Amino acid sequence: MASSYNLRGAKGKEPARPEEASPGRQGETSPDRGQGNLEDTVNRLVADVATHEEALGFAAETFEGFKEEMKLMREQMAESVALNRSLFDLVKNLQDEVAELRASNQRLLRISSSSSSHKRTSRVDVQRPAKYSGRRDARAIDNFLFQVDYYLDLQNVVEEDLKIKTAAMLLDGDAVAWWRRKMFDVENGDCTIATFDDFRKQLRGYFMPVDAERQTYRMVVNLRQTGSLREYIRAYQKLILDVPKMPEKDKLNWFIIGLQSWAQADVERSDPKTLEQAYVTAERLADTQRKSYTETFNEGV
Repeated sequence: MASSYNLRGAKGKEPARPEEASPGRQGETSPDRGQGNLEDTVNRLVADVATHEEALGFAAETFEGFKEEMKLMREQMAESVALNRSLFDLVKNLQDEVAELRASNQRLLRISSSSSSHKRTSRVDVQRPAKYSGRRDARAIDNFLFQVDYYLDLQNVVEEDLKIKTAAMLLDGDAVAWWRRKMFDVENGDCTIATFDDFRKQLRGYFMPVDAERQTYRMVVNLRQTGSLREYIRAYQKLILDVPKMPEKDKLNWFIIGLQSWAQADVERSDPKTLEQAYVTAERLADTQRKSYTETFNEGV
């Protein structure tokens, strides 16, 4: 310290002592002014604290809002996850059902293919019925329609339009001319032929003799057994087809009446209730008669 003072003294100026410093130097603050500055500072601090508290309150509210939004988002996320799981399960079930349907379809295709193959191999080569030329004969008409119906069934023809066209192809002569007129009537709306039954009725209505049924009734009543019993049975069976409306009881009675007395007695003894039962009894008599004739012939030889 002494050397320091000596240096300063060498320059001609003595350093001032601390107690000699002037209390009234510029830059020094008075007590009143310092108190005002302190109050301002405190007020500013209070204002800052209030601002910070307001900011903290807003931040707290914002944070609560964020919490609510986060909660809502979590709930929505949970719902989305559940929905995705449900959709996944639904898609999985649909995929399983599609796979099952495909398997079923494959089985059906194999069955159908096998059935079609079986039908192709088992189909009978059926000869077409003889053509109908328009002959006005009840038996010829009924036989033609019966054969056509049977042919369509064997050929597995189920569409009505195809049935009609197939039957029309089996017409000839006057019957073809009749069918051309009928087609013209259908086009003009004068009649309707939409099914094979319609075709059958129209054909019978035009070509069937007016008194055909009456004539057949007369033939049934007048038929008598003049030859073998079996020939009589066959003749009666053919006639009876032309009188489908004849009561079953009349068919039975006229069959028995036409028999020769010996056959008539045997059939009546069996007391048949239907024409079919009478046929069976008569057929047995015919077999017995033939057997007896054969045995007698062998004994004579």
